[in-house]
Amino acid sequence: MDLIAALDEVGTEFGRLVAGTTADQLGATTPCTEFSVRDVINHVAAGANMFGAAFEAGSISDEELGRLMGGDILGDDPSGVYEAASERVMAAIRAPGAMDGTATFPWGEMPRDAALGIAVFDVAVHAWDLAQATGQAIELSDDLALEILALGQAMGLDAFRGEMFAEEVIIIETAPAWDRVAAYSGRTP
Repeated sequence: MDLIAALDEVGTEFGRLVAGTTADQLGATTPCTEFSVRDVINHVAAGANMFGAAFEAGSISDEELGRLMGGDILGDDPSGVYEAASERVMAAIRAPGAMDGTATFPWGEMPRDAALGIAVFDVAVHAWDLAQATGQAIELSDDLALEILALGQAMGLDAFRGEMFAEEVIIIETAPAWDRVAAYSGRTP
């Protein structure tokens, strides 16, 4: 899987879904039970900035981390804030040498390609959350969903069940591909 292309694809879809979200939907619940629609958008925008900073400088400063993770960064323009964050992370990962070596994130130092895999999986799952919560259709291919499911399984998410991910929801193997991604990440499709 080309992780840079995958992040571009899922990030662009997430941006489309944000643009299609109305102001009255921002307080709605999502399949990510801890987050409202606004919280999901805020989480992904803050995450894009965090990954962007870590890829730009090799780590993220405590000051920037506190600003990004300390509250709502969306203000009255969720779509604009997300788009700027998405542009930042994409520029950072496309810079010469950006994928070489390691970077330090709040959870520790890791290879940059592994970190990018986390970002791809997170944005993809939250795109599904946002589509479900706002009544929009996710416009990503089933082939991409299967690649993202394999990515999540390869990353060993089971080690984070109960912390960052709920227990996997067991569904039939012939369920739609995006529903299988959602179920693997602990959502009920």
